[in-house]
Amino acid sequence: MSHKLFRHSMLSNARVWAFLKRVDAAEAEASRAAGCPRCGGDLHSASYLRKPYGLSADLRDDARRFSLCCSVCRRRVKPPSVRFFGRRFYVGGLFLLVSALALAGGVRLQTIARRCGVPASTLKRWRRWWRETFPLTREWRAKRGALAPPPGVAPLRWLLRSIRGLGFRSRLLRSLVWLMPWTGFCALGAGSAAPAESVSVMNG
Repeated sequence: MSHKLFRHSMLSNARVWAFLKRVDAAEAEASRAAGCPRCGGDLHSASYLRKPYGLSADLRDDARRFSLCCSVCRRRVKPPSVRFFGRRFYVGGLFLLVSALALAGGVRLQTIARRCGVPASTLKRWRRWWRETFPLTREWRAKRGALAPPPGVAPLRWLLRSIRGLGFRSRLLRSLVWLMPWTGFCALGAGSAAPAESVSVMNG
């Protein structure tokens, strides 16, 4: 699905997508070299194709999610990613940008939904995840000191506003890198999974 918000944006630029893919590939290699976090076994490639919302049609054929599988316990390991935010259907950059809009005070979700093409029900889940679940994750407890948002300011909006970079594109890409600890997880190969917005992404 092409997305009207990104149809002419820098995140649909082939060079930007290739850069993000190289970052993901480096993270996948680091995870493979570290071995299975559960049993220490060797990790083999188990990547798969995704069809993420928010990416131009000509780039969707190059949207493989790097994934690994343990040769011993068969546990799947998904390395952190700057292209995909956990199991969410939308690409990571769009998820951050639209979430930031949904977290802004005085903006109706229906207005954002109409302008951005993301259902209001989805925006409500995203906003609830950032407000209620994100602050309780162990990753946030470990990294919040480096961000130190003022009281009452959503951490995501503060991150996009305060992170260093030459222009908005640079700040957005750096924000995607900063948030990588929330984008991967380890899970058994079978069994049901909770909705992405209801849990810490790292915990599956």
